[in-house]
Amino acid sequence: MDKIIKFAKPYGGILQVITDHGTQFTANKRDKNGEAEHKFEEYVKSKGIELIHSRINHPQTNGKIEKWFDLYDKKRHLFKSLKEFIDCYNNIKPHRSLDFERAETPSEAFRRKLRTEIILGQAAKLFGW
Repeated sequence: MDKIIKFAKPYGGILQVITDHGTQFTANKRDKNGEAEHKFEEYVKSKGIELIHSRINHPQTNGKIEKWFDLYDKKRHLFKSLKEFIDCYNNIKPHRSLDFERAETPSEAFRRKLRTEIILGQAAKLFGW
Protein backbone atom coordinates (compact mmCIF):
# COMPACT_ATOMS: atom_id res chain seq x y z
CA MET A 1 0.00 0.00 0.00
CA ASP A 2 2.96 2.35 0.56
CA LYS A 3 3.62 2.15 -3.19
CA ILE A 4 0.05 3.19 -3.96
CA ILE A 5 0.20 6.09 -1.49
CA LYS A 6 3.44 7.30 -3.08
CA PHE A 7 1.99 6.94 -6.60
CA ALA A 8 -1.12 8.94 -5.63
CA LYS A 9 0.77 11.83 -4.03
CA PRO A 10 1.12 13.93 -7.23
CA TYR A 11 -2.65 13.56 -7.77
CA GLY A 12 -3.49 15.01 -4.36
CA GLY A 13 -2.87 11.89 -2.30
CA ILE A 14 -5.35 9.44 -0.88
CA LEU A 15 -7.84 11.06 1.46
CA GLN A 16 -10.36 8.25 1.68
CA VAL A 17 -10.55 4.54 0.91
CA ILE A 18 -13.87 2.79 0.37
CA THR A 19 -14.06 -0.96 0.86
CA ASP A 20 -16.62 -3.65 1.38
CA HIS A 21 -16.91 -5.48 4.70
CA GLY A 22 -14.45 -8.23 3.81
CA THR A 23 -12.26 -9.56 6.61
CA GLN A 24 -9.18 -8.28 4.75
CA PHE A 25 -10.49 -4.72 5.32
CA THR A 26 -12.28 -4.76 8.66
CA ALA A 27 -12.54 -6.69 11.91
CA ASN A 28 -15.62 -8.89 12.20
CA LYS A 29 -15.85 -8.66 15.98
CA ARG A 30 -15.74 -5.43 17.92
CA ASP A 31 -16.01 -4.62 21.60
CA LYS A 32 -18.96 -2.81 23.16
CA ASN A 33 -17.42 0.54 22.16
CA GLY A 34 -17.16 -0.50 18.51
CA GLU A 35 -13.37 -0.83 18.75
CA ALA A 36 -11.28 -3.67 17.34
CA GLU A 37 -7.73 -4.26 16.23
CA HIS A 38 -7.27 -4.84 12.52
CA LYS A 39 -4.03 -4.33 10.60
CA PHE A 40 -5.61 -2.70 7.53
CA GLU A 41 -7.79 -0.34 9.55
CA GLU A 42 -4.84 0.65 11.75
CA TYR A 43 -2.54 1.14 8.75
CA VAL A 44 -5.02 3.36 6.90
CA LYS A 45 -5.65 5.41 10.03
CA SER A 46 -1.89 5.79 10.64
CA LYS A 47 -1.56 7.35 7.18
CA GLY A 48 -4.32 9.88 7.86
CA ILE A 49 -6.69 8.21 5.40
CA GLU A 50 -10.38 7.92 6.19
CA LEU A 51 -11.71 4.35 5.83
CA ILE A 52 -15.28 4.14 4.54
CA HIS A 53 -17.15 0.86 4.38
CA SER A 54 -19.78 0.43 1.69
CA ARG A 55 -23.31 -0.39 2.69
CA ILE A 56 -24.01 -4.08 3.03
CA ASN A 57 -25.88 -5.58 0.04
CA HIS A 58 -25.45 -2.35 -1.96
CA PRO A 59 -23.20 -3.08 -4.96
CA GLN A 60 -23.81 0.38 -6.46
CA THR A 61 -21.45 1.84 -3.84
CA ASN A 62 -18.40 0.49 -5.64
CA GLY A 63 -19.90 0.85 -9.12
CA LYS A 64 -17.87 3.87 -10.21
CA ILE A 65 -14.51 2.39 -9.31
CA GLU A 66 -15.49 -0.97 -10.79
CA LYS A 67 -16.37 0.83 -14.03
CA TRP A 68 -12.99 2.60 -13.91
CA PHE A 69 -11.15 -0.73 -13.62
CA ASP A 70 -13.30 -2.20 -16.39
CA LEU A 71 -12.37 0.69 -18.68
CA TYR A 72 -8.71 0.41 -17.71
CA ASP A 73 -8.68 -3.33 -18.47
CA LYS A 74 -10.23 -2.71 -21.89
CA LYS A 75 -8.15 0.32 -22.91
CA ARG A 76 -4.79 0.05 -21.17
CA HIS A 77 -3.15 -1.40 -24.28
CA LEU A 78 -3.63 2.04 -25.89
CA PHE A 79 -1.40 3.76 -23.31
CA LYS A 80 2.29 3.60 -22.50
CA SER A 81 1.70 3.74 -18.74
CA LEU A 82 -0.90 3.88 -16.00
CA LYS A 83 0.01 7.55 -15.51
CA GLU A 84 -0.82 8.28 -19.16
CA PHE A 85 -4.17 6.47 -18.81
CA ILE A 86 -5.03 8.44 -15.65
CA ASP A 87 -4.14 11.71 -17.36
CA CYS A 88 -6.40 10.88 -20.30
CA TYR A 89 -9.22 9.71 -18.01
CA ASN A 90 -9.09 12.85 -15.84
CA ASN A 91 -8.13 15.56 -18.32
CA ILE A 92 -9.16 14.53 -21.84
CA LYS A 93 -12.05 12.03 -21.81
CA PRO A 94 -15.48 13.63 -21.19
CA HIS A 95 -17.76 11.70 -18.86
CA ARG A 96 -21.47 11.19 -19.33
CA SER A 97 -22.10 11.36 -15.59
CA LEU A 98 -20.79 14.95 -15.58
CA ASP A 99 -21.83 17.93 -17.74
CA PHE A 100 -21.69 15.93 -20.98
CA GLU A 101 -23.16 18.73 -23.11
CA ARG A 102 -19.97 20.70 -22.35
CA ALA A 103 -17.83 17.53 -22.66
CA GLU A 104 -16.73 18.02 -19.05
CA THR A 105 -13.80 15.96 -17.76
CA PRO A 106 -13.36 14.85 -14.11
CA SER A 107 -10.66 17.50 -13.60
CA GLU A 108 -12.98 20.23 -14.87
CA ALA A 109 -15.83 18.96 -12.67
CA PHE A 110 -13.52 18.93 -9.65
CA ARG A 111 -12.42 22.52 -10.29
CA ARG A 112 -16.05 23.61 -10.88
CA LYS A 113 -17.20 22.02 -7.62
CA LEU A 114 -14.23 23.46 -5.74
CA ARG A 115 -15.01 26.96 -7.06
CA THR A 116 -18.63 26.52 -5.95
CA GLU A 117 -17.54 25.44 -2.46
CA ILE A 118 -15.17 28.40 -2.18
CA ILE A 119 -17.88 30.84 -3.31
CA LEU A 120 -20.42 29.32 -0.91
CA GLY A 121 -17.87 29.43 1.90
CA GLN A 122 -17.17 33.10 1.23
CA ALA A 123 -20.92 33.84 1.08
CA ALA A 124 -21.45 31.99 4.36
CA LYS A 125 -18.79 34.14 6.05
CA LEU A 126 -20.19 37.32 4.51
CA PHE A 127 -23.79 36.60 5.54
CA GLY A 128 -22.96 34.79 8.80
CA TRP A 129 -24.48 31.45 7.78
